[in-house]
Amino acid sequence: MKTVEIKNLAQIESATLELADMTILTGPQATGKSIFIQLLKLLEDADNIAKSIKRYGYDWDHKWDQFLELYFGEGMGNIWTKKTNIKIDETGIDIKKIENEIYKTGKPKKEKVFLIPAQRVLTLKSGWPRNFGDYESTDPYIVKEFSENIRRLMEAGVGKGETPIFPQEGRLRSIFRDKINQSIFNGATVKLDKSGFRKRIILDVKGSKLPFMAWSAGQREFMPLLIGLYWLIPSSKTTKKESIEYVVIEEAEMGLHPKAVTSLVLLFLELMNRGYKVILSTHSPIILDVVWTIRTIQECKANPNLLLELFKLPSNKDTKTLCEKIVNNKIFKSYYFNKQENGKVVVHDISTLDPGSEDSIVSGWGGLTEFSGTAGDIVSEAVNTGECSEL
Repeated sequence: MKTVEIKNLAQIESATLELADMTILTGPQATGKSIFIQLLKLLEDADNIAKSIKRYGYDWDHKWDQFLELYFGEGMGNIWTKKTNIKIDETGIDIKKIENEIYKTGKPKKEKVFLIPAQRVLTLKSGWPRNFGDYESTDPYIVKEFSENIRRLMEAGVGKGETPIFPQEGRLRSIFRDKINQSIFNGATVKLDKSGFRKRIILDVKGSKLPFMAWSAGQREFMPLLIGLYWLIPSSKTTKKESIEYVVIEEAEMGLHPKAVTSLVLLFLELMNRGYKVILSTHSPIILDVVWTIRTIQECKANPNLLLELFKLPSNKDTKTLCEKIVNNKIFKSYYFNKQENGKVVVHDISTLDPGSEDSIVSGWGGLTEFSGTAGDIVSEAVNTGECSEL
């Protein structure tokens, strides 16, 4: 899949997106970014999704609107209308084609899209991942699936024994562990607590055991994301999960300090380095700052090792190789989901991220730098016209 074209799906009136090694989606709330992300997974993993839904005892009685409600969530059964037009690489996709996938018999194809949803904090209940059946039938499928995936991972090994969950030797390279430790956990250790009747994840701060609900908001948001990254970045010599092509992460920055967001972006570059195509939805200008910097280094044919300075990384063989691969081999695309006066959304390609562009959507990075630019103008005017001008 290289290009996705959407006409009249939910609030999205028009969108054409070329998927790159890293694809950034930005725009205000409720502009269809999550709809697009869920659609992408449905198009790639329809038979896998259908068999999972049936495995946990749900059925849609061969009614398309009921399947959409089970997948996208309550109230979403009518988002795909007669006016909806979906194309993948210029080939039309209709309802019948997807229905043929979801009614297939036999073993499903291996999953291609690993999706980490924005609602990931809901996946940990009392410090342990919830199972698929613990959710309401019409909660979004992507939340239930992700929760079940990380529960299985915890049961299979991450949440066993006396070894800390984080930091853990062999899981993530030391430079990434150090960045996460400094910017998110501040030297604390994430452990498995088995002292009660149920296993739970706790934070050990100098010998004090903090239950999950006592963590900072950012730490709670990050923990399920970290477990997902553990699955994507195996501790063995295997580079990546064989079948997974796309890693999709919604609003990775939630609750995190800018330093922590920078650490996350570094991990996302590592995912790209391992061969995944990464799709991020975000409201963080920091993520676009990084993409803008990388694109500028690429366009100017500058030294890739400038990224070492950007991320404050030690200069060694591994870090230099990472920077060179990202700058020399990877393509970045950015899109803005723009809500029109009629309430419909039109998606704009803002990939150049050119601050000097005459198009305000491009120069303002889809509104992410608009407020700071306005604030700067007002501060300048205040200095020039107020009492400061007399000093």
